[in-house]
Amino acid sequence: MIRKTNTKRNLAVSFFLILGLISYGQAQEKLTKNLSNSEVRVLIDSLKQNLIRFYIFPDQAKNMSKYLDAQFKNGAYKRFSNPAKLSQKLTSDINTVYYDSHLKVNFEPGLIAPKMMSPADIAQARKEALVVEKDDNFNLQKAEILPGNIGYFLFNGFTGNVAEAKPFLNGALTFLSGTKALIIDLRTNGGGNSNNRLENYFFKDKTHLFDQVNTINKDTIAVYADPKITNGPSLLMPVYILTSKATFSAAEAFSSTMQSFRRATIIGDTTGGGSHMTGFFDLNGGFIARIPFAKPVSTPIFKDWEGTGVIPDVPVKAAEALHKAQEVIYRNLMTNAKNDQEKRRISWALNTIIAEQKPKNLNSALYAQYVGTYSGGLEFYMENDQLVCRNKERGVKDAFKLKPVSDRVFLLDESVQIEFIEDVNGRYSSLLMLWKSGDVTKKMKE
Repeated sequence: MIRKTNTKRNLAVSFFLILGLISYGQAQEKLTKNLSNSEVRVLIDSLKQNLIRFYIFPDQAKNMSKYLDAQFKNGAYKRFSNPAKLSQKLTSDINTVYYDSHLKVNFEPGLIAPKMMSPADIAQARKEALVVEKDDNFNLQKAEILPGNIGYFLFNGFTGNVAEAKPFLNGALTFLSGTKALIIDLRTNGGGNSNNRLENYFFKDKTHLFDQVNTINKDTIAVYADPKITNGPSLLMPVYILTSKATFSAAEAFSSTMQSFRRATIIGDTTGGGSHMTGFFDLNGGFIARIPFAKPVSTPIFKDWEGTGVIPDVPVKAAEALHKAQEVIYRNLMTNAKNDQEKRRISWALNTIIAEQKPKNLNSALYAQYVGTYSGGLEFYMENDQLVCRNKERGVKDAFKLKPVSDRVFLLDESVQIEFIEDVNGRYSSLLMLWKSGDVTKKMKE
């Protein structure tokens, strides 16, 4: 059976599973003695039942169960009087059968299982979690306009408080909606609530993204992007997503989906490789099993990234991804520029990125040939092997240290770049002031 995503129900399931991790209190359960052989048997049976019922690979769950029984029969668990070390042994054993980095058994005697919490406790936990997320602006960290009218959006997690965060998200995306291209920075995004479908903003029409097998609901969930439910802007410009090894879970789901539908170019490092949703299941006696219970279904265009990560279209070191994305964008825009002035504006923006990656002194011997005063009172001189500019006629005391783009082109300030021009005699007798607007002003050396 395939059905559409029931957002409210899935949010409830996610909250139910995770809540037990963050809620401590009066109902603490502690073991005061070593486990008997019969108690270990009960623990193993509970682990087997949860694996068979919830693990996304049922055949492997059966193999794990058989292996646990064999290990118990051989006395492999008798020497583990420490419950924490026993949980580590159980984790090692099930991963010996089939390795899954998400699959673990933990001994957490101070943890309150969700079923032990009253409705009032659950409501209070929700309220406290919301306060924490509000204090962090729902993980929305930065929305700004880069040179060349390129949008930049940084956020570090997918919130479960979707309704409460929506006005903030809509505001940020509306601010960015007039840009020529959008960079979404997920390099420090470790995931979060997978039902927070950011894709809704980036598709013109309702689109079937992928299906997800869910062992809790015992069916297959069809996941859609639906722009009608955002009450926000429609962002149809080219999108570039920055990734790193720390990009994980829901952040990978967004990256993979956008890449699969060619709605985004991925730039950076291969992501962490965690696609399977995990829950925490109470084994009793203070033991908790972390078990993956849902996974995306691969299609001809959409691939499960578990264990492999999302492979970038443009692989670069994560630290270099932002510069690389801007460079790619500007070069793409240059090919589609309608006139020379637009090309100059784009070139101006590209120069700012190149300059940030260049050393301060490319060719100080050549720079010495640029020294002199140019019309309008622009004085250029050398200081510590670096080219410096001061406007004498305006009486400006502050000097600007030029940042090289190439041997002849430099950044002067946030509005102007300088290109020195060689004449037919091989002398540098003039310069061009390249304005951010695309205008050009020529100055002659006096």
